[in-house]
Amino acid sequence: MRRILFGIGMTVAGASIPESRSQEVASPPQVSKNADGSSLDATAFNELLKQSKWEEAGKMIDEAIAESPESAKLLSLSFQLAMRTMRAAPEAAAERMASLIESWCSQKDLTASSARELQMAASNYSMMLMQGGKKTESLDVAQRALNALSAAGDSSRSSKRSMESLVARLFMQAEKPEDAIALMRSSLDEIKKGVLGGTDETIDLVSATNAFGSLFGDTNKEEAVERSKFVEELIAAKLDSPSGKFLDLVAFNTLKSSEISRLVYSDPEQGVKIANQLKSRLDSFPAPKPDSNEEKQLGAFQKSVESILSRLATSIARLKLVGTSAPEYEAESFVGMDAVTLADLKGKVVLLDFWAVWCGPCIATFPHLRDWHDAYSDKGLVILGITSDQGYKWDEANQRAVPDKGNSHEDEMEMLASFRKYHNLRHGFVVTPKGGQYNKALAVSGIPQVVLLDKQGKIRSIKVGAGEKNANELEAEIKKLIQE
Repeated sequence: MRRILFGIGMTVAGASIPESRSQEVASPPQVSKNADGSSLDATAFNELLKQSKWEEAGKMIDEAIAESPESAKLLSLSFQLAMRTMRAAPEAAAERMASLIESWCSQKDLTASSARELQMAASNYSMMLMQGGKKTESLDVAQRALNALSAAGDSSRSSKRSMESLVARLFMQAEKPEDAIALMRSSLDEIKKGVLGGTDETIDLVSATNAFGSLFGDTNKEEAVERSKFVEELIAAKLDSPSGKFLDLVAFNTLKSSEISRLVYSDPEQGVKIANQLKSRLDSFPAPKPDSNEEKQLGAFQKSVESILSRLATSIARLKLVGTSAPEYEAESFVGMDAVTLADLKGKVVLLDFWAVWCGPCIATFPHLRDWHDAYSDKGLVILGITSDQGYKWDEANQRAVPDKGNSHEDEMEMLASFRKYHNLRHGFVVTPKGGQYNKALAVSGIPQVVLLDKQGKIRSIKVGAGEKNANELEAEIKKLIQE
């Protein structure tokens, strides 16, 4: 972090001031110091944040930290600045986070607040590094933060648990599954021992169990099921006892909601059964005091269950589409391709990619779409990007799409053409009418969604979301359909 040194005013030895002018000489202004030893004007700093004057705010907080480098309050304000500038100035935000992580990790005593901010900063920064392909650096940052949190004791316990789950995920992305599972087993066993001994880590046990299921539910299914069953029985016993607390209900809801979410696309019918069990547990819990936070939280849980039941219903409808003939789309415009219908493409394997310019996960799938076009287009694969007017224009200076609700359809088409060129996409876009029914006809409730059609125009596979698992399964299906 940049340090700024301040000059110190000095009097010149032997200099004298005439008595007649002595009243005209003003004393140097006295700068009041805060309790942490800095002279930061917090009000002025917050005003700069409101006005998005990031550089000025950065200079102000850096000068204050130079005066008091271990001030928890100043480091917290610097963290706020980093979080506010992640989109507007990602490189500067990353540099600031790296500096903050260095500061926190070098401190002997971390407060609970500083521990949370270290965990958040390390999580954000390490993921930025991982997305940039810097796997080793990403792991180094996360592990160093985990070491600091582990050394901080009980004050950082919850932050440590979150960091353990992140490090395990980074191990998986770095293709080190043995290290990932060893870390998660150690974490889970430690938390389990504490809970059985009377600690209040039930929520942490649930979170770690959910992370284990998410990471290893496929490769270590029996162990994941066993661990989840243990936690469920433990919490259910607490809820069924006279001493059952609302926090136990929170833990149960967290555990089952995560389990249901994992079943939305893989086994929605089983998800419905579990969602109804959760709904019954929530409905039977004694009503909290009116207008209390617990009453509001319980209401939010109940609404969430209704929402996920709706998602499960859509997923079941989506699965029922497999094996049926794909409906024809209604196209308002085409970008980067000639006008074509699905009927025209009989005899081809067709991949319909439902996406939007504002969708980060959609953009994350572009490398796969480029690779599949290059590898299979001459073998009979046609990729069509399905989108609609989203109210965006192309910012030429910054080379990105930006919101502009007042733009015309023609402006939108120009934006899409520039967007396609910028991302070096080989396939074209089908732009359906805004408010059209095509997404509903194919049960699109989230994007990206891919619908894969065989040479007869029948739906053979539907995948929702980005990720390597979906990509690998789709590519295998593409190869299979091409050979049919």
